[in-house]
Amino acid sequence: MRHYKIIIAFLLLSAGMISCRKYVEDVPIQGQRVLVYTEDYRFLLNNRDQQEAAFGSAPLVSCDDVDFIAPEIQNNIKANNTQKAIYTWRKPVYTDLAQDYDWNTLYATMYTYNIVIDGVMDSKGGDMLLKQTLLGEALLHRAFNYFNLVNLYGKQYDAATAETDPGVPVLLKAALFVDLKRASVKQVYAQVLKDITAAIPILPLQQDINFRPNKAAAYALLSKVYLNMRDFANAAAFADSTLALSSTLYDYNIAVAGSSYIFPSQFEDKQILLRKVPRQTFSAPQLSQAMLDLLGTKDLRYQLFVKQGASFYPSFTGLGFWSREKYSGSPDKPAAGLSVNETWLIKAECLARAGKKDDAVNMLNTLRKLRFLPADYAGLTAATAAEALQLVVDERRREFFGSGLRWFDQRRLNKDPQFAKTVTRSFDGATYTLEPNSTGYVFPLANILIAQNPEMEQNP
Repeated sequence: MRHYKIIIAFLLLSAGMISCRKYVEDVPIQGQRVLVYTEDYRFLLNNRDQQEAAFGSAPLVSCDDVDFIAPEIQNNIKANNTQKAIYTWRKPVYTDLAQDYDWNTLYATMYTYNIVIDGVMDSKGGDMLLKQTLLGEALLHRAFNYFNLVNLYGKQYDAATAETDPGVPVLLKAALFVDLKRASVKQVYAQVLKDITAAIPILPLQQDINFRPNKAAAYALLSKVYLNMRDFANAAAFADSTLALSSTLYDYNIAVAGSSYIFPSQFEDKQILLRKVPRQTFSAPQLSQAMLDLLGTKDLRYQLFVKQGASFYPSFTGLGFWSREKYSGSPDKPAAGLSVNETWLIKAECLARAGKKDDAVNMLNTLRKLRFLPADYAGLTAATAAEALQLVVDERRREFFGSGLRWFDQRRLNKDPQFAKTVTRSFDGATYTLEPNSTGYVFPLANILIAQNPEMEQNP
């Protein structure tokens, strides 16, 4: 049986290897070139475009940060059946022979990680420290990918159902023809935790560039995974481990200090622990009124990242998300990886859930002082732990709007009666509804994957 996505992964990897011929020794084993030297594996993990892909535009288009009510945007979407289906939470998303390039990209990189994990420790010419570092990087990248995949194509983790909820295929060997039966959500999470745990002891404290994982990034991913599992004690503990190693928050006052606004590249932003960006973004992300009301015009995040619709294509009446790449260049799409500011807010959320409302609000206020001009800043207060938790959730939305991360928060917060809500939107004269915990929160697999790999179960 032909396994489509694995073949895609092999072709992508092969193309990269052909382009780096001088770095890889040709060894005629069954007609295939194999990697020999430790530097060969370093080269594979230096493919920044491949390593940085987090997900595509689907989480942003689906989440309640945006509301494409402008007729100019709706007319543009009508011509794209995939975007229309994603925006209205309808299925199927990918019809006939249409490809899901988010799925393909993440599994293509998985093939690379499995090659490194399988072979780097037996490679020639590198010292043990470099080999272990490369192994740790591949393990953490693989964990990050599987965490994203299971939260795109599987149900939100629920301890009561995770053992039977379909997740995604877990491929741990660089093989072309394998069983693609979907592992359960619980099994995928277990593999993610296993990979992170194996990576932590061998990752360095520092890396020379932030698309290479370090220890702080590993602890941050561990904290985020436990948050999604609703294991708030472990999420808090590993947030502490992260912040003990890296706790720098960027002061947005620096960005607006001059005559023209600036914003640092993710490569220079000390908040970024592991640089990951969306594979694809949306050209005219019109912001919902609820998002704008929550943000407020005095917030420096509003001043930096909200622009009139005339600045976008297609031009529209309303306000849209102005991405950080507009300041620091096209590689800097919204930060969708691991960061100090997200880990900071995970810790604050865990404090609020543990009833430590004052500690949670103090953490919020420390961050918020860096998001307002001094004259506009006002500290938050909470009378109850529930109020503190609401403040944290609101702050997460302000901090990450436009990145697509809100979609994943919507999924996990549906498990809290305090936050579960029905989302509605209108498109082309019809009204569409997304109920809490509905199947609309799980993206379907591309039909071509099911047709060519019938052992794979489609999502409802």
